[in-house]
Amino acid sequence: MTNHLLIPPANGPTLKVNGRSYSPANGAQTVPVFDSVVLQANGWSLQAEAGATAARPSHPFKGQKFYDSTVAHTIIWDGKEWKDETGTTR
Repeated sequence: MTNHLLIPPANGPTLKVNGRSYSPANGAQTVPVFDSVVLQANGWSLQAEAGATAARPSHPFKGQKFYDSTVAHTIIWDGKEWKDETGTTR
């Protein structure tokens, strides 16, 4: 299953999507894609696709972001390697 890391709106309401509650008070959240679509329609911002290290895209494009829940970092493909926000290869 594919997930997305979403950033909630600062003053948005708690939303119930497919039986799950999402509160902006919880900050950034990893959610299933089918919930992500509804949340984005309600002001939540897509940060990146998300999952464990094993779920990283097999053919990423340069600049593609992925939130790796195993290492707890958003990483970016530089064309050769996945690097975190400090430039460390992950």
